[in-house]
Amino acid sequence: MSMEILRKQLKENNIGRLFLFTGPEQFLVRHYVNEILHKLLDEDTKAFNFSELEGKVSPQTLDDAVSQFPAFAERRVVIVKESTLLKQSTKAMDWNTFFKGLPEFICLIFIQGEVDKRFSFYKALKNHGLVVECSRQDERSLTRWVMRGFASFHKQIDEQDAAYLVSLLEPDMTFMALEIEKIARYVGEGARVTREAIQSIASKSVKSRIFDLTDAISQRQIPQALQILNDLLELKEPISYIMAMVGRQMGILLRIKKMEEKKVPQADMAKVTGIHPYVVGKARRQAASFSMDMLKHYMRKCMEMDLASKTGRMDPRTALDLFIIEMGNR
Repeated sequence: MSMEILRKQLKENNIGRLFLFTGPEQFLVRHYVNEILHKLLDEDTKAFNFSELEGKVSPQTLDDAVSQFPAFAERRVVIVKESTLLKQSTKAMDWNTFFKGLPEFICLIFIQGEVDKRFSFYKALKNHGLVVECSRQDERSLTRWVMRGFASFHKQIDEQDAAYLVSLLEPDMTFMALEIEKIARYVGEGARVTREAIQSIASKSVKSRIFDLTDAISQRQIPQALQILNDLLELKEPISYIMAMVGRQMGILLRIKKMEEKKVPQADMAKVTGIHPYVVGKARRQAASFSMDMLKHYMRKCMEMDLASKTGRMDPRTALDLFIIEMGNR
């Protein structure tokens, strides 16, 4: 809802006085903050009307920044990034009074990756301003965004190929933007981005390699599955993270299997899981290799494997090897 309000403000050029941008998707944070700056500040006068504070900021420093009148412009923007000031007690900083007294010409933007909603700062800002949570986007949203990204380089890509690229990468839009640019440059003068081009140049994520791992297991290709595991370890991926991702994939397959039994359409499966229909199709093929009881069993095994490794009862690599071999020899 807050994202919709922000977009409406930007569209109508009616920007509020107070914002908090938080969440893991820093690409979206930068995008929307830059949109606000573009709307409110002229390049010729920006230097007079823009302040950026970071880290250890005193209440007095912040108060001074928002008290300055704009020069040769109607608005002034103050950005406060990852500041310890947000954790100040009510006694040190009366946020309600401070936010209520912000001048009309000020646009005050806080950027904080994580914020404790119990603090008085958060409660007061939510009352007087707009909290914009920039979370990771689901695969359907990212697929559409990838298509727009290639269009900005005057390249076309089919929706299925865009979904395929998303399935290869971590859902970090900053990293994905770099991959889009890299592939667009690789394609050169060609107008279309092909599956072959993606396979040639895209950097596969751990998520994608885990999918390859479970795919190899589903086809009982144990040597290939163990080789993929070796490749992941050679890339210095923590084995605990690999375990967690294997468990996550088993969970996805179990959800898909349950929906298959209820004859849920693939499009609805995509909505429930947040996965693009193309990726759901691949997951359905994997899930078809396992019975419901088997998937439930392997989910329990994932939890047992994790517990055994964390308590020192079994070496993590040995536990994962045995898990892969058991799954492949089912």
